[in-house]
Amino acid sequence: MTPPRQRGFTVPVDPSRETWKPGMSWDDAVDEIRYIKGLAAEMGGPERIARQHDGGRYTVRERIEKIVDADSFVEMGPLMGGPTYDESGNIVGFTPGGYVMGLAEIGGRPVAIGGDDFTISGGSPHNVHKVPHQFVQPLAIQYGIPYIQLREGVGHSSKSDEESGRMALPQGDLWWQSVELLTKVPVAAGIMGSVAGWPAAAALMSHFTVMVKERSQIFPSGPPVVERAIGETLDKEALGGYRMHVYESGQVDNVADDEEEAFEQIRAFLSYLPNTTGEVAPRVESGDSPDRRPEELLHLIPDNRRRGYDARELIRLVVDNGEFFEMRRHYAGAIITAFARLDGYSVGVIASDPMKLAGAMDGDGADKYAHFVDLCDAFNLPVLIFLDMPGFMLGSDAERKATMRRGVRALIASAEASVPKVEFNVRKSYGVAADGPNSIGLPNGINLRFGWPAGEWGGIPIEGGVAAAYRREIEAADDPDAHREMIEQRLLRLRSPFKAAMNGDVVDLIDPRDTRRLACTFVKLAQPVLQRLAQRPDKRAVRP
Repeated sequence: MTPPRQRGFTVPVDPSRETWKPGMSWDDAVDEIRYIKGLAAEMGGPERIARQHDGGRYTVRERIEKIVDADSFVEMGPLMGGPTYDESGNIVGFTPGGYVMGLAEIGGRPVAIGGDDFTISGGSPHNVHKVPHQFVQPLAIQYGIPYIQLREGVGHSSKSDEESGRMALPQGDLWWQSVELLTKVPVAAGIMGSVAGWPAAAALMSHFTVMVKERSQIFPSGPPVVERAIGETLDKEALGGYRMHVYESGQVDNVADDEEEAFEQIRAFLSYLPNTTGEVAPRVESGDSPDRRPEELLHLIPDNRRRGYDARELIRLVVDNGEFFEMRRHYAGAIITAFARLDGYSVGVIASDPMKLAGAMDGDGADKYAHFVDLCDAFNLPVLIFLDMPGFMLGSDAERKATMRRGVRALIASAEASVPKVEFNVRKSYGVAADGPNSIGLPNGINLRFGWPAGEWGGIPIEGGVAAAYRREIEAADDPDAHREMIEQRLLRLRSPFKAAMNGDVVDLIDPRDTRRLACTFVKLAQPVLQRLAQRPDKRAVRP
């Protein structure tokens, strides 16, 4: 008998097989369970699995197998699917559910995990509405474990409207659980292929997102819908590939060269975070002495204050074993945001990169900064700051991008953060933009700032301040350029970090080689207060 037409793939069923019914033996029942699970494991069938592989992508079951510890995956809802029966009640067709999910372990740590099966209806919900908020999201919330989603789905399909005979009004009830997840546990998403519609929104409801170079794309709707709606003709990669969303929009945090690297990035991200927002990340033995004094730090900052340096090398020299995990490296490059360890304790790291916009904060940088501060505050991570910030980015382009408004959002994130911070003013710290890093952890804690000998700080950079405050005097001078230079040199003598230290602007002026020792001491001492902060009842969702 030919089974009724269903969307997606209908697994061929052995026509001679009799479906288990009450009264048959338990051995037959167990055999039936095994048989239907085998049908579900066939996914979209050999042809569609081959098509997935030909596109350079794994199937969802292969992805889960590769990211979690061997033999640790316990599937939830493996029998869920769309069966069809003959007049005798025997199964004559079976369409597997399009979302594979369950519990597993990563490095011995329990996680909830799920992903779309793109081999069935392009990952779109079909005749079985099998979705993550049925099992894995509630399990992550109740058990207090990280949630990983591997997305490759196209969301709603007009074919399902035709088959149901109506177009339903969106109910708005799809998201509350995803938002609750963001307040409770770490959520990481791998964008593994083309993702559109509600799976795209679900992917971005994560604390960390990674996509695969030239293999994955993300957008509200794909190229056919875009062309029909606004007449813009683009392929999937141009519309929503990694160049668009990792380098330009900043919508996605990171990019990986292949799926294996994406899995490794997800594992690395989770390794720095606790299981819940109500806990503190456990200490990991790093084998790197907290008293190590990197000699390279002494001469890392150039004598010429107009020259740049390698800010990532600065981070490497200070953190445990030179290892850190960077988020959004390719977006808003003047601000570096990363996770690392100091004496085995997890920390968030914020640094200025003087090689990008001279370290100035623009609108994109403000958004990146605010998101990261919120993330550290939510998961009770102390913040290590290396500040070399000349202020907000200037000019008409900066004004057009609402830099000050977005900068104020960064100030609000700093003011709302309760986690303690230790800050090293390695060079410049000017204006309102620098007030953000300076205000983390206030007013309930000391402004724990240390100065380096290259430090200079004030309300406005000297060059700009002189041009504004002494404009008439400079214009009236016989040689305006020479007069401006004279005033600048006069004021530069006032920027002495020694005078700032004597005035109490910093806790201490230090030998740069002592930076690691001081940072490790601070993080160790911060652990009791972090334990108390973890119990705050007012946890908020970290906005993407």
